[in-house]
Amino acid sequence: MWSRVSSYDNVPQPDEKRQVALVLGAALWNDQPSPALRERLNLAYSLYQSGKVEWILCSGGMGSNSTISEAEGMRHYLIELGVPEDRILTENQSHDTKTNLAYSKELLDQKGLTDIYLVSHDYHLYRALRYAEREGLSAVPAPVHSRVLFMPYHKMRESFALLKTYLGMW
Repeated sequence: MWSRVSSYDNVPQPDEKRQVALVLGAALWNDQPSPALRERLNLAYSLYQSGKVEWILCSGGMGSNSTISEAEGMRHYLIELGVPEDRILTENQSHDTKTNLAYSKELLDQKGLTDIYLVSHDYHLYRALRYAEREGLSAVPAPVHSRVLFMPYHKMRESFALLKTYLGMW
């Protein structure tokens, strides 16, 4: 499925065409995408630039220390990279992975878009894909392996999130 490395940020690139790259939020710092979020956005940009997707859907609500939603911060970043504004969709109501997928599904349905790449960090995609499946989304993983995150912390955090999900607590 991964045929080459893109020229942008040395990110592996999926082979097949899909309609949308759905990017899950990962925090803003001073209303700018955090380094981890930029990793996800760079992959989505690469998919768009190479013609693998026609749309990018930015999904993320308001953080506690931001004046704009994650989706809006993501949108600004992609526009600065050169993605046309009319090719970027935003979902700005969600507050976690589960609602990212639920609210994104509503927006995708409104636009008649069905085939997506789900863009997130590799450690996060298992759970994110389960939520996408629950929402009836046709999602193919587009994983990012982080160079900036402290992985022991994030993998432990994801393990607890998975446990909560399977215990029906989330």
